[in-house]
Amino acid sequence: MFSTALVALDLSPAERPIIDCVPALAGWGVRRAVLCHVVRVGYAQGGDLAKAQDYSDWLEKCAAPVRDAGMDVAVEIRSGGVIEDEILAAAAQAQADLIVVGSRGRNVVARMFLGSVARALLHKATTPVLMEWVEPTAAATQSNCEAVCTDTLRHIVVATDFSVDAAAAEHAAIRLASQAQRIDALHVAPSADSTVWRLSPEATQAALAGLAARIREAGGTGGTVILEGVASEEIARYATTHDVSLIVVGKHGRGRLSDKLIGSTAARVCEIAGRPVLMVP
Repeated sequence: MFSTALVALDLSPAERPIIDCVPALAGWGVRRAVLCHVVRVGYAQGGDLAKAQDYSDWLEKCAAPVRDAGMDVAVEIRSGGVIEDEILAAAAQAQADLIVVGSRGRNVVARMFLGSVARALLHKATTPVLMEWVEPTAAATQSNCEAVCTDTLRHIVVATDFSVDAAAAEHAAIRLASQAQRIDALHVAPSADSTVWRLSPEATQAALAGLAARIREAGGTGGTVILEGVASEEIARYATTHDVSLIVVGKHGRGRLSDKLIGSTAARVCEIAGRPVLMVP
C-alpha cells in the first residue's frame, strides 16, 4: 500500500476537513504525513513570506490531531510562484508515494468546480493523487466546509478501460484490496452508435473477470460492473447510486494526447464525483 503522504494545505475553509481525513489514511498503510503549505511568491504577494512563523504555528496546530492519532507528522513551508510545482517538489523530497489535496481551491462555491491548483496538480503529477472532496455547509457559504472522506475503504470502485495506462490504477486498487470491504471492477463501454473503439461483450466480461480475480487473490471481495455511455458520467452516476466511498481511476486512457495532460475522463470524474477520487498516473 502507501507509506508516506504529502498533504497540501492552504488557508481556505478546506483546512480542517482535510486534516480530519488524514488519520484514516492509516488504513491505506500510511504511517507518515508531511503537511505542506506553499506561500505564493510574486507581484503583491512577497509580503506573505514575513508570516512564516504564523504559517509554521498554524501547520503545527494542524499536525497535533494527526500525531494524536498515532501518525508520524512533519510540517513544511515552501515558497514559489507556481504552487503545484512546489507541492510536487515537496512530495519528491519527502519520498511521498501519495499526494493528498482538497478538490476545491480557495473558492468553495459551485459543486462542479475543481480548484485551479488541484487541476494543475493533476495535470503534472507522476505520483498518485487523492482528491478529498470538500462539501460546502452553512447554506453553501465559503466559511464552513466538511469533508466527504468517511471510511474510504468501505466500497471502492476501480474504473478501467483495459489500456496500458489503466494498469497502474488497477494495481493501486489491488494494493488496497485486503483492507477494503468491497472493490468493484467497472468498465464503461462506448454507446453502440459511438465511433469510439470498443471491446466485444465477451472480451469485456473476460477482462473484468480477470481483474476481479486479481482483487480476490489480494484478499479483496467485490463484483464486476459493465455500463454504457460517457465514461465520466456513468462512473459518477454509479458511485452516487451505490454509495461508493472511493473511486480509483487512471490519469490517462485510450484517448491520451500527451504525457503532460490528464485524460478528460479522470478530470471530469474528479469534478463531478462528489466523493474522494484516487487518480493514478
